[in-house]
Amino acid sequence: MEAHPDSLRELMAEPTPEPALVGLRVVRNRGFQSNSYVLELAESKCLVIDPGLDDEAMTAELETATLTPIAVLCTHGHFDHVGGAATLQRRHGIAVHLERRDLKTATMSNFLLAAFKLGRRIELPDFTLLDADTALEVGGKVARFWSVPGHTPGSTAIAIDDHLFTGDSLYARRIGLSKLPGENPTLLRASLRRLFTLVGEHVRVLPGHGGHATLAEVRVGNEELKRFMAQDAS
Repeated sequence: MEAHPDSLRELMAEPTPEPALVGLRVVRNRGFQSNSYVLELAESKCLVIDPGLDDEAMTAELETATLTPIAVLCTHGHFDHVGGAATLQRRHGIAVHLERRDLKTATMSNFLLAAFKLGRRIELPDFTLLDADTALEVGGKVARFWSVPGHTPGSTAIAIDDHLFTGDSLYARRIGLSKLPGENPTLLRASLRRLFTLVGEHVRVLPGHGGHATLAEVRVGNEELKRFMAQDAS
């Protein structure tokens, strides 16, 4: 597979600096830029969402905050969202949750890493596979894995309290189309229209790349998204 050069430049771009979020830590993965998130829980526990390729950055964040992860949640199976999951699972003996339709996507990780010429391989964790639209109770929180296929067949938007972790399905300031295998723009539009009926405008969109914003701000201010959503609208 030939990696799409525009997609690679987009994903490697430096993110816009953002203020810290209360109870939520953003880990900026170096090299292949992506966002990982650490959601603080009671008793110095935490959830890790979308651990990327930068194990050192994640380890440093957890040690600095003296937090112990009790589970990993993945929005989808691309290598920059599951790349650090095996390390966390091995160190802490925790489950790594992924929507079952994206297991094949995850198993293609090393193939895609080679296609992007990144010169490394990853180990995959033992995934705990979830059905579409699953509600998972973990650490005193309810994580709702809303199905948003389109970027990948098993992409999800994970809603916890007023946080919405959207992976590469919904960005704050642009769209995340990457021309990777399994991507379906028409299906993604339908998925996002459905998602917008399931979550409130006040939720904060926390994407896999770039900055964050409330859903209301995204829908009003993301011009690239508005043009994308207007295509083949019925």
